[in-house]
This record gives sequence, C-alpha cells and structure tokens, in this order.
Amino acid sequence: MRRKSKAIGHVTHGSVLDDLKVPPEMLAAFKVKAELHSVILEIASRFSQTELQTLLHESQPRISDFMRGKIAKFSLETLLYYADRLKMRPQIRTTGSNNKTHLLEVFAAE
Repeated sequence: MRRKSKAIGHVTHGSVLDDLKVPPEMLAAFKVKAELHSVILEIASRFSQTELQTLLHESQPRISDFMRGKIAKFSLETLLYYADRLKMRPQIRTTGSNNKTHLLEVFAAE
C-alpha cells in the first residue's frame, strides 16, 4: 500500500501575501498594516502588556491580540495611533522607477 506524502504541494513565488487570491487594493492595505505592525511590535515588545494597556488605552485582550500578530483585528488608523502613543513617527513612503512601478516602504522612527 502506498503512503500519502505529507509534503505541502504549494510553492510560493516570493511573498506569501502575493500568493493570496485577494484583490490588489486589499492586498496593498494588508501589506502596509503588516509592515507597520512589525515596526510597532519592535518598540512595544520593550514593555509589559500591563504597561501597554496604560500607554495605548486598550484592554488586555486587545493588547494580547496585537502582540500575537492578529492584525486583521486592527485598522490602519489604530496602528497609527499606537505608533503615536509609543512616540514613533510613522511614515508611508512610495518611490517609483522608470517602469512606473512603486515600492511601498513603511517605517516608524523613534
């Protein structure tokens, strides 16, 4: 009897986000949120969840969701608010090239 392989049959072609069957306008917003979450998390991880509750004016479950990466539960505006409360200066920058494609860069300086 033949055993079934447990190997996953899907191969990604770059970013996993690019492989999702999501309309490009939604995918772009998700990428921005993911990048912004990542840079905020670097700063937020310096604090305890109790300290973050006070700093961000949020409940413990919301802080827990944020720290565990459940970014679908957070709007871009909320992430920008968190960055501001953590004394960061979030910026979204686009740069174009000769072929008119744009690279989106999200960062938040301390």
